[in-house]
Amino acid sequence: MESRPPARTLDDARRRQAHDLIQRLRDPVLPDDAAGPLLDELERVLAHPRVSDLLFWRTPELGIDEVIDEAMRYRPFVG
Repeated sequence: MESRPPARTLDDARRRQAHDLIQRLRDPVLPDDAAGPLLDELERVLAHPRVSDLLFWRTPELGIDEVIDEAMRYRPFVG
């Protein structure tokens, strides 16, 4: 798959927020009931409707910055 540049950007504060949320979501001791609100917040920050796919269903697993960069490449379909 060819890598393309991000379609959107995040300011430093939002990128740090996304980084922190991803790190917390990947914590193996995070209770399931705590993950939902964190994931909702991450989807809002990154404006990606299926960010959980990037976090948990990519092989090989994406690093934190790769998740953020891939989410920034997302462009919603406007039809």
